[in-house]
Amino acid sequence: MFVTRKSLVAFFAVGFGCCLLFIIVVNPFDKYTSQIGTTNIFLSPSPTESSKFKTKSEDISNSDDTGNDTETVSVTETVEKETQPESSKQEETKVIDLALSSPQPSTTLYPRGKGPESANQEPKHKIPDSNLHIKDTQQVLDFVHHQCEKFNQTTALPGEAKKPRLLIVPKNWREHRILYASNPKTGSTSFKKWYCRIQGDERPYASITNVHAMGKYGKFNEVFDWVEEDLGREAQLIDAARPLYKVVAVRNPLTKLMSGFRDKILRRTKTGIKEPMLQYNPDLNINSTDAEKYAAFVEAVVNRKIVNMHFTPQWQKMKVCDFPYDMIMQTETTNQQIKEVQKKTHTEEFEFPGSRSEQGYDSVATVHLAHEFYSKVRPELMEKLYHYFRWDFILLGYTKLDNPNFPYLDFDQDIDKEFGDYVKDEVKVGEDEPASESPSANT
Repeated sequence: MFVTRKSLVAFFAVGFGCCLLFIIVVNPFDKYTSQIGTTNIFLSPSPTESSKFKTKSEDISNSDDTGNDTETVSVTETVEKETQPESSKQEETKVIDLALSSPQPSTTLYPRGKGPESANQEPKHKIPDSNLHIKDTQQVLDFVHHQCEKFNQTTALPGEAKKPRLLIVPKNWREHRILYASNPKTGSTSFKKWYCRIQGDERPYASITNVHAMGKYGKFNEVFDWVEEDLGREAQLIDAARPLYKVVAVRNPLTKLMSGFRDKILRRTKTGIKEPMLQYNPDLNINSTDAEKYAAFVEAVVNRKIVNMHFTPQWQKMKVCDFPYDMIMQTETTNQQIKEVQKKTHTEEFEFPGSRSEQGYDSVATVHLAHEFYSKVRPELMEKLYHYFRWDFILLGYTKLDNPNFPYLDFDQDIDKEFGDYVKDEVKVGEDEPASESPSANT
């Protein structure tokens, strides 16, 4: 049989038309539904598979105080319900708790007041209102100076000063004479974002990243040169610091350690577990609660198996006894105290950023998880922890977990009764301080 080219083309055209009609009417691919958004195409799984399709985007763009690259992960989650009719389908974008690495109690899964009824119940241990615990700036300085002298922790000679671990001035320090001593896990990221705003960065705070790169800020050496021109001699640290308003932020060591754990362990590992933690709890796994992981983490820290500047006592590295601060600010009451800093440095026009929980990066502030996390820490281990951070408590006036004023300062507590046993055998300053505070050691 002879087939012409025209008849062959007509044959295939008819066949293609039939196939197309079959697809439109019968739709054998009905188990797949595609939706085209502005930037992505989501292919929903079949009804026999998961009812949700989740996509995560991670923004890793930060560095620590030393300039070493570290990770800060911002996670958003897009959820699309495929079982609803097209008219009722909803696409929702929500911020989820960055601290999640394993199942946690419901109170950690939702911002306060936003979860189901079970998550919004009053906590067993309610944290007191911060507005009731604001200390007068001079009262704090007087207390710290008194404690430093009483316990013989002042080592700088009269008229001298010892340098805290990191001192930062803004680029326009001549206009806003502020000197900030950066103390990890006390709101240093917020403070540095505020510095960027003071220097003229008008972007939303969420868009200001890589704030721990020291090249972003002014050079403290320029202050030395400026002072030397006026003095006519070589300037010392105390000379350069004198014309600046000197600020450091401190924090209750119990919540400061928790914050370091949530940031450096939970957020930066797939399991929320570092190898040294398994020495103290070999049964830990990805499904262990964060409180269980934290108990093993605490034991590794107090036994010097995990050493990191974020987990060590703050009093010595910030030189609270040996540097002439104008304000020793508490992380717990920063929102109130920053107003005084703004007034002293003529920076009232620059709004200070909120905490991570206030900005939506964490669903629950660390302080509200303290009793839950420490409930898994054995009493004898808690005693070791108090001993490890003894000078943070004694010199700064912070409170133990069972103090009704926790986590704030309490200058009326009996320091000798609460912490005297931890220092009665002290021989010299810094006797039990870690030999290294390397930001990457054993982590």
